[in-house]
Amino acid sequence: MNFTKPKLSAIATGVAIGVASMAAQAADQPTLPTAGAQAAAVFTGGATVNGGASYQSSVPAGDPADLVATIKPAAGDVGQTGSLIAVLEVPGIGFFNLLSGGIWVPLDLANPNLQPFATKTLGAEEEVTILDDLIGTDTNLTGMTLNAYVGYYVGDVGTLSYSATPASMAIAAPPAAGCPSNTSALENVDFKNKPVCVLTGRITADTHLTDNNSYLLDGAVFIGENTPGGDRTKLTIDAGTYVFGTTGLNFLVVDRNGQLYANGSREKPVIFTYEGDDTADATTSGQWGGLILNGNATLNVSGGTAEGEGSTGTYGGSDDTDSSGALTYVQVKYAGQNITPENELNGIAFQGTGSGTIVDYVQVHNNSDDGVEFFGGTTNAKHLLLSGNEDDALDWTFGWRGKAQFVAMKQNTISEHCIEADGNSDNNDALPRSNPSISNMTCVGDASAGSESGFRLREGTSAALSNVVIANLNDYSLDIDQTATFTAAGGSIGALNGTLTMTNSRLETGAIFSDSEGDLFAVGDWYGAQSGSDIGVTDLGGDSGLVNGTALNAIAPAVPSDPWFDQVDYIGAIKDETSDWTAGWTFSD
Repeated sequence: MNFTKPKLSAIATGVAIGVASMAAQAADQPTLPTAGAQAAAVFTGGATVNGGASYQSSVPAGDPADLVATIKPAAGDVGQTGSLIAVLEVPGIGFFNLLSGGIWVPLDLANPNLQPFATKTLGAEEEVTILDDLIGTDTNLTGMTLNAYVGYYVGDVGTLSYSATPASMAIAAPPAAGCPSNTSALENVDFKNKPVCVLTGRITADTHLTDNNSYLLDGAVFIGENTPGGDRTKLTIDAGTYVFGTTGLNFLVVDRNGQLYANGSREKPVIFTYEGDDTADATTSGQWGGLILNGNATLNVSGGTAEGEGSTGTYGGSDDTDSSGALTYVQVKYAGQNITPENELNGIAFQGTGSGTIVDYVQVHNNSDDGVEFFGGTTNAKHLLLSGNEDDALDWTFGWRGKAQFVAMKQNTISEHCIEADGNSDNNDALPRSNPSISNMTCVGDASAGSESGFRLREGTSAALSNVVIANLNDYSLDIDQTATFTAAGGSIGALNGTLTMTNSRLETGAIFSDSEGDLFAVGDWYGAQSGSDIGVTDLGGDSGLVNGTALNAIAPAVPSDPWFDQVDYIGAIKDETSDWTAGWTFSD
């Protein structure tokens, strides 16, 4: 098939359609329709400010952004010698053809002599960096939308397959001075050397928090309505933005038809904190409320919906693919304010959120209750750092069935469990049963503390835990409670064929197991029967104290085959200093 002037013209006139159809935010590169010789080829692409943790149709003018694409050749072309093509349109200037060495040359639409930027043996996926670390304010491109098309051919250009609509990157204009819509100015007050804008009440129009201000939560702030369906109200937060509360019950709720897009980057995370952030220390916690996301995914509770703690709204529904937005490179610090003495908010509560919700590179630090709790739903999470949280680092209940990978938990002197896992306290056999799949997790205690524990699995939960490291606790490493939980594991040591497993894991030498009267079998026997799991040296170190040493890295992992999981060659959350994903964007006291 020839890539002729009429086809280029058709692509150019289709740009607006391509931009409009692209999702505003996505965990994966948006898929681009295929045209050309091979209908089975797949093209994806989009703009990112955080190395691909999320993709955005619009990027801030002052942040480095990448425009990238992936070519997945048709199966019959994989292993063949092929040529890769990239074309960039700069509106008002023209089309450009990418050559080898990153050189762009003008492309004459009257005589489009397309040239490849690489000719090679085609793999199953070919990653293409179209623009790297482009800053709109440095290139006079603010306000423009750049559009890129990628393609490949085997043999000659007449067999070209290509993306029929572009991977697009709109570069926003620099934010105007003053407070954005749906916020109000707090006169003569700065936070982090920026003017303060106030969010209050229920916000039902799309709102964009740019990083030229800091933003104060005044009481309980709700995004969207609590009725499922209809247009979603979006709260977008740019990289480097602070959102804070005064000391007290100030918190942010993203309701069932709201969405939160906190688009942080490694260099500029989005930070939720409190007014005393600059003077906080290792003992500071519970100063403001926290972050709550109410979704429309299924729960295992009677009636299918539940009420959030502290009047944070109804959650739950029937849409397990629901999206409550995206949290990428986000810190939540010093939250967990008491609603009552027995009722504290979590750092982040994912309440009935679905698998469309993106959670990647998120830290919760020094929360006075749980760091992160999943109340049912199907949300997945990667790269969680849960540090210094006073109750449980990670908690789940009401039928959570998501996935998680690279979870690092570091306890402080008054923390309780690394994990407290529940099914349903009212009905331990309620369906859908809590049954997450979690790989590459590290739990580190503070042995000087009073009563730190590892994993407490109870109330009928199932879980597929793999590649776990637990160390430096002064109470127990593992506990299983309630008959339904033992039954989920298989009911007896002779028949461990159930859905509660902990494979290819390492507990430190001298690990303690918690047994109770009425247990169907000894917890230590359950662990000892797990495939690839043992007790031995847990040589953790590095600046974070969470990095594997040589003994841990000698243990063979078994990562779930599900393509959502990264196929890594180590157990635990962090292999070594060079691959420490917590470096550069997280906080430590």
